[in-house]
Amino acid sequence: MAKAIEITGAKTLRVRHLRSGIPYGSETKLKDQSYTQFSYEGVVFTVNDKDPFIKDREAGNVHTIFFLESDREIQDANGNPAGTVRSLQFDGYASNAQMIGLTKTDAVLQSIMKGSFKAEAELSEADLQALEQ
Repeated sequence: MAKAIEITGAKTLRVRHLRSGIPYGSETKLKDQSYTQFSYEGVVFTVNDKDPFIKDREAGNVHTIFFLESDREIQDANGNPAGTVRSLQFDGYASNAQMIGLTKTDAVLQSIMKGSFKAEAELSEADLQALEQ
């Protein structure tokens, strides 16, 4: 059974780009598309080239990467069981902008729960000007 894991912050910098533009097999539903291979801690995973993760990673805008981790049985050249290897399946990501938005929302919710939140009607002129900047 796959286990959900995530890597955040500086750990995302350990994701290495291996190859891009690899075509899917002709027998798959994605035969007209391509994918990119990455590795993390020596384990290769793939991401469809149309996924916005590719551009956000190149721009340094990835905060968190989500994976499904599992063990996969491998076989030797003769088809005999040869053990298991760790497997990672890309399961999405959170951009820096998404995390900033979540952090701001959490701050507002915390201030509401603590009773220190001011509705817009309660804000002073100075507060409104500060918000506009």
